[in-house]
Amino acid sequence: MLILSAASSAFALHSAAGPRPRLPVAPRASPPAAVQTLVEPSPFTTLLPSRTLTCSTLLRRLFVEPETSFSPAAVAAACSEDVEWVDMDLTEPIRGREAVERHLRAKWPLGSLLKVERLSDGASSGGFTWHREADGVSGSGLRGVTYFELNGEGELAYVQEGSEPLFKLDTILEAFLTAANANRQDEAKPPRSYERQTPTTASGIARYLWEALSFFSDEVVYEDFNYREPFVGLQAVSAYISLLDAFPQFTFLPERISDGDTGVCITWRCEVNGEPGPSGISFNQVDKSGKICFARDIPAPSIKPPPLAAVAARLSPQLRTFQPRAPLPSVAPPPPTALDTLAARPARAAIALAWFSFSAYVALASPGEFSVSADSFDNQLIAKAIDDPTSLNPIFFAVFNALGGQRPLPAAPFVSAAFFLGFGAAGPYLALRQPRPDPVGRSELGFFARYVTESRLYGGGLLAAGAVLLYGLLSMADPAAALSDYAELFGSSKLVHVSSIDLLVLSAFAFEPIREDMARRGWWDEAAEGTNNLARLLAFSLVPVLGPAAYLVLRPDLPEERA
Repeated sequence: MLILSAASSAFALHSAAGPRPRLPVAPRASPPAAVQTLVEPSPFTTLLPSRTLTCSTLLRRLFVEPETSFSPAAVAAACSEDVEWVDMDLTEPIRGREAVERHLRAKWPLGSLLKVERLSDGASSGGFTWHREADGVSGSGLRGVTYFELNGEGELAYVQEGSEPLFKLDTILEAFLTAANANRQDEAKPPRSYERQTPTTASGIARYLWEALSFFSDEVVYEDFNYREPFVGLQAVSAYISLLDAFPQFTFLPERISDGDTGVCITWRCEVNGEPGPSGISFNQVDKSGKICFARDIPAPSIKPPPLAAVAARLSPQLRTFQPRAPLPSVAPPPPTALDTLAARPARAAIALAWFSFSAYVALASPGEFSVSADSFDNQLIAKAIDDPTSLNPIFFAVFNALGGQRPLPAAPFVSAAFFLGFGAAGPYLALRQPRPDPVGRSELGFFARYVTESRLYGGGLLAAGAVLLYGLLSMADPAAALSDYAELFGSSKLVHVSSIDLLVLSAFAFEPIREDMARRGWWDEAAEGTNNLARLLAFSLVPVLGPAAYLVLRPDLPEERA
């Protein structure tokens, strides 16, 4: 099946360290200087750099909008030359674009998907919560939070990421805090050294860390990753925070607080009796009333890299958990429905209409008969062709081989079925498949696509076979008689009639997968108008069989890795 083979080939292509307060939690014994540190906005979060993209827009483009996984190369390109990328599971930060790209490629191997769950709306800084997924696996994997900060040029200058610990202290931590509270002696609270405020934005609440419970909504969901299950509701969160009274000299010190009215990302550290304590990263989200409705805390591991996390990464590189968990939501839009695809792409709607019309015509109005009898006209025609190929009309010989003379391609089940049913089976696939014009790397392809359909030898073989068929047509001894015989067969044989229309319809719509593949390889810009090489597209799609086959030979190679 030369025409379908050529067209189809175009798209076949962390353990926690000790108890830790939830943010916001009032520091118990903080000198005025510490209070000043918490109230005064930090310079790096209030200065809005001069640029065209806000942090939230940039993060959305890098991590949410890609249809498959994010591109490590694109993220690295969005970083400053001296970017500092802190992975809380590592002992040292990563610096420089190339090192960041290597880090991301190693941490997110082929088949890994980063799904953004909640995204802050910051301008000069921001962040998001996320979880891992894997291609072909139902459910979710490791969860985390990542903080981003832009420089004056709009580049990513500082990043900090944290992943949940696989070992949860959980009931052990709760029993320890309960025992500590039972044995402690109450200490007098220091006098208030700040002016009471009532902020309502996520960033404002993160900077004003007193009167903590008044900032939580009644339905708050608080994920402290020292625990297996989240605390749900104000009463549960209040009971947990009260356990922290066991540590009156526990001071919470935020280090970086992102911008954001509805969502905010915070990196932090703690001091206990003036000594360094736990550190970590958090994400808070507020509701319409200006109260925290969601919070996630991740402590930095005490051992780096965390042993359990290293084992899970070996056993399940994509999910990095020992087994998949329940699916989680993300901010990414759901895949388009069939109706969405047809409405957004007129060519797809035309393919669908042609399929319905074609199917109805074949069933109700096409000449000839459907029969499995060995004595039927079409079966006799095939039997004679098997015994003596030269007995077959040369024009139908070319049509039949263009459609069914090649092995089916792996766009199963539609292309495989098209080997027998032509456009009747391929039509729904061509009309309803999800558009994928984004760049891909050869390393992301399956075995057949990478080593067969991406090979120029494959395209060359199809082109040579098409040339042989063309030569047969041009060298007919009596073209007039062959054409007359073909016309008679076209009017009486369902096989000849349907096969001929099949070839015409498939040839007519070959431009759609070819154009998409051209976009994937940089030959076509879907977003631009008037700059695409329309003549090139027409040359490859208007000439049946030979055009698509020539495209497979001449198209640019895919890079080994996605750009």
